[in-house]
Amino acid sequence: MTQDEEIRRGKKAQLVLDDEILSSAILKLEIDQLGYFKHSKPDETAKRETAWCMLQAIEALRQELIKIADNGKIAQKAADRAQQRLI
Repeated sequence: MTQDEEIRRGKKAQLVLDDEILSSAILKLEIDQLGYFKHSKPDETAKRETAWCMLQAIEALRQELIKIADNGKIAQKAADRAQQRLI
């Protein structure tokens, strides 16, 4: 992947992370899954496991977007430094 592609992907990932509608939807999913987990009956193991898997998937998505955004920021700083050396 080129540096420009890395920067572009990072900016898009940051836009996704900053999107108010998506953030509120993800937060609702997290709250719902925590509720399922907390309020499950002792014999509802499958329900708890499903909720736990959903919470892990939500966090993995968030961390992947953060990683892409951070990599884009790093690529942008490298591009800025390279540009400064040319001046």
